[in-house]
Amino acid sequence: MKYLSIFSLIILLASGAWAQGQLKDVPGGHWASEAVYELVRMGVTTGYPDGTFRGNNAISRYEMAAFLSKLARSFNREQGLNQKLIAELRAETALLKFKRDRQDEETKISGEIESRYRLSTVAVRGGKTDYRLKLNLLRKMDDQTSLKIGLDTVDAGYNTDSDRPLTTKLLDIESRFKLGGFDYKVNLGPGVVVHNDDFFPSENNIIYIRPKSAIEATKKIGRMTLSSAYVTRQVEPSGKIGVHELTGKIKYKYGNLAVSFRPRYLFVLDGTHDVLAEAGLNYMLNDHWIVYLLLGAGDFEAGRSGMYLKIEKKMIDPWNTGTNVVVRFDKVGSKYRRDDLDEYEFIYLNHFNRLILDGTADLGLRITQKLQDKVSLEWRSDYVTDGSFNYGEAYPETYFIWQLGLLHQLSETADLRAFYRSYNVPSGVAQFSDPVPKISEIIGLGLNCRF
Repeated sequence: MKYLSIFSLIILLASGAWAQGQLKDVPGGHWASEAVYELVRMGVTTGYPDGTFRGNNAISRYEMAAFLSKLARSFNREQGLNQKLIAELRAETALLKFKRDRQDEETKISGEIESRYRLSTVAVRGGKTDYRLKLNLLRKMDDQTSLKIGLDTVDAGYNTDSDRPLTTKLLDIESRFKLGGFDYKVNLGPGVVVHNDDFFPSENNIIYIRPKSAIEATKKIGRMTLSSAYVTRQVEPSGKIGVHELTGKIKYKYGNLAVSFRPRYLFVLDGTHDVLAEAGLNYMLNDHWIVYLLLGAGDFEAGRSGMYLKIEKKMIDPWNTGTNVVVRFDKVGSKYRRDDLDEYEFIYLNHFNRLILDGTADLGLRITQKLQDKVSLEWRSDYVTDGSFNYGEAYPETYFIWQLGLLHQLSETADLRAFYRSYNVPSGVAQFSDPVPKISEIIGLGLNCRF
């Protein structure tokens, strides 16, 4: 059987042509040059002793045998090299996994510090400089066990008279572990911290959500999540527990729909007690629409019940111009049954972390516009009203607050912010019957650093 002499490269006994670096009759521009020189590189052939390849000649059976023998040895060498590379890759992968596991077990420290200067435009009140420091120390023993210690100065650095004891208001501890098929979370923390400010009216009664002291057990069964918890609220600087709570929750999720039921028993030792129940419906559509409906009841003998409704619409860059829009509507029924034992439940906060009182509705808007690669403009606002008017004057529950801010990302860990805020209370009486100017404004500049 005859073969074209493309196989005559099998003749490996000659080495003169390759020693010179090129076969005489296979120039670089030849249509088969890439294939021929690849075989030369692999050691399958070096051409004839006179430095030629003789690609148009026939090939003998002896030449074919030499070709196949050389090709087999070359293939075995390539396979050996590949196996060596694979072994080295496996060793490096195992080393990286070992280092990652060690890093997960090591103690990690992270934090954030924010400093602001705010100037009030009301009369000649002047300005204030403040800071807020947040630190977290995390120790992760494995994927299911961890310990975290947190420090948050909240408003202790706001140049106010706020008394924030370190152990009961600024520190929190969280432990997570798994036992008997349940996921446990144990917290020791201050719970809700309310900021009292007589200098900037729009920042009075701002709510800081801090971990509550609690023990919670959670278990997932298919689409259902079961949980039970004992929750406390520390209301005195000494750390003495004020209100105790026993609660549980059943949540069932099916696709974008989730329904839940949560009974709650709140009590004070040798004091008052209350029984509450909540039924919730949460629906998400394409990660853009969120509808949250919560029905609450308490004082069952009087048949007292109420409703909390939240509707949120997210438009992520709808016009492909770097614009993100979030529209939110909150409505708390006048009989929702939130009393002194549970006055500051965090789900009722608007875009400025202010409480939405029972019997009021809040319409919120947040727009973020990207101006340059590291510069963006933000608008956020909340209009809160109980819907009542008296001769054209709104009741104290009505107010409008808006803020326009500019954000410059200095680096991956530092941001510079500037903002202008306007707080409008037509009645001159704010939440909780606090007298305030009908219009108050703030100009602020802040620096935020993360590490």
